[in-house]
Amino acid sequence: MQIKRKASMVVVSAALILGGSVALAPTASAVGSSACQFNSPDVDFKVSTSGAQFRTGPGKRYRVIGTLYRGDAFRYFCRTRGFEKSWSYGKILKRTTSGIRAGTKGWVYSQYLD
Repeated sequence: MQIKRKASMVVVSAALILGGSVALAPTASAVGSSACQFNSPDVDFKVSTSGAQFRTGPGKRYRVIGTLYRGDAFRYFCRTRGFEKSWSYGKILKRTTSGIRAGTKGWVYSQYLD
């Protein structure tokens, strides 16, 4: 009886671990430009604040890739809606203050761009 109980505990634990790791590991560009509602020619911006979160999707529920600081360079491709309360999708132009590599794509809240 003890062996069956231990075996079932191992199976349940493995299922939770594997399932949890799949759910917690989205790719760096989990949403990409598919959430865009307004496209634009590529435009370069500077981050206008310190502590802006660079994310895998347009919203706080998406994983944080890293933090952007005032002056970090961002190339804008598109956004979710009008500039107010929207999220912008693009890529990092050169390694950021916090170490995000150039070319990394993701989302930042539009009001943090200047």
